[in-house]
Amino acid sequence: MGFDQNWEKSYANNTHLSVWPWSDIVSLVNRHFKGLISLGRGARVLELGCGAGANIPFFRSLGMDYSAIEGSPTIVRQLHERYPDLIDKIRVGDFSQEQPFQNIFDIVIDRGSLTCNTTKSIRNALQIAFDSLKPGGGFIGTDWFSINHTDFKGGQQFDDEYTRNNHTEGQFVGVGNVHFSDEPHLRDLFSKFEILFMEEKIFQRHVPKDNHQFASWNIVAKKHTC
Repeated sequence: MGFDQNWEKSYANNTHLSVWPWSDIVSLVNRHFKGLISLGRGARVLELGCGAGANIPFFRSLGMDYSAIEGSPTIVRQLHERYPDLIDKIRVGDFSQEQPFQNIFDIVIDRGSLTCNTTKSIRNALQIAFDSLKPGGGFIGTDWFSINHTDFKGGQQFDDEYTRNNHTEGQFVGVGNVHFSDEPHLRDLFSKFEILFMEEKIFQRHVPKDNHQFASWNIVAKKHTC
């Protein structure tokens, strides 16, 4: 199972339209890939599931050659209207099944899109990402939900022990599959890569006092040079 049509419905209804670059993506690119930033237009970046294009202005400001695979035809049409020069660079597709570009990339980016898939689909997507990277190229994943997230206990298990769906309350109502990870699972998923950085962010809500806990992972990994 790849792209969930719940996201097409959300974009068609003008919801989940984040348009500002995600701060974790900005900081991790600057921290781990300063050499690529200096290359400017010599560096190629591929985003998996670009959504409403929040990260596009950031990579364009660096002069990078930006491409993206996005499952929603609605949001891709909107992005083509906003960025007509990227019509051939932003394509409708399922990143767990294919990579439609001929380029080999310096960085592959995912901000919370792979987490909308089952373990099997995530493995497929990471293999495609690995094959799409230059030797020494990097993968940045942010907001991969953790099993320490309160909503891991909600919804129903689907396909594998890390994937839930049909949430009736919380932030995942109506979004379909949601994948949660712990450290051993992440290390297994990224076994072909060299993991450079891994952190778990945990936020506990104090007002209102409902014992809700948000938890997610950020990870930076590199394709071996040989």
